[in-house]
Amino acid sequence: MALVRSLPTESDRQEEKLPGAGEASPAPDGSASRSPASAEQFLDAFDSFVQAVRRARGASSHERGRSLTLSQYGLLQPLADTDGARVRELAEQAGIAPSTATRILDALERRGIVDRRPSSGDRRGVRITLTPAGRTVLCDEDEWMRARERHFYAQLPTEERRLAPDLLQRLAILIDELAAGPNGPPASADR
Repeated sequence: MALVRSLPTESDRQEEKLPGAGEASPAPDGSASRSPASAEQFLDAFDSFVQAVRRARGASSHERGRSLTLSQYGLLQPLADTDGARVRELAEQAGIAPSTATRILDALERRGIVDRRPSSGDRRGVRITLTPAGRTVLCDEDEWMRARERHFYAQLPTEERRLAPDLLQRLAILIDELAAGPNGPPASADR
């Protein structure tokens, strides 16, 4: 589903005239059959990417045949190497609101994936820990995800493999900036 675009700005028109525009780019086999993407093609591809992430984050784990949604997985990842964390800490690391983290953790607790325990240093505080079953689920999900990511990477042409890490980091910064909105703090490359 494409998003409605505004009329091109002067900046957009300048981007269309980037050096190399109109020159052929080498295809993976070394031929010059691919032409460089226009700014409009990039915007369309970026919209598709963002929509796919949204669909994936909200997809039921049962629909995917997996144990965790991407949102659940992202929230639980920090627990893989620790014996517990506060909800606020998990939410911060996942980049979501504590109330959203609480809703996700409620569902995970009902499934026996996490436990809530009183924090030893704060009477009101609660620590979230993985249950043994939860640790297994998280480990299995991590193995599947990493295997799929490695497979995708291995299929990329050599030049795209070289460019991918930097491009993904820059896209992550752009997504953070878009999420913060026009008045939000600028995203940092230190993510």
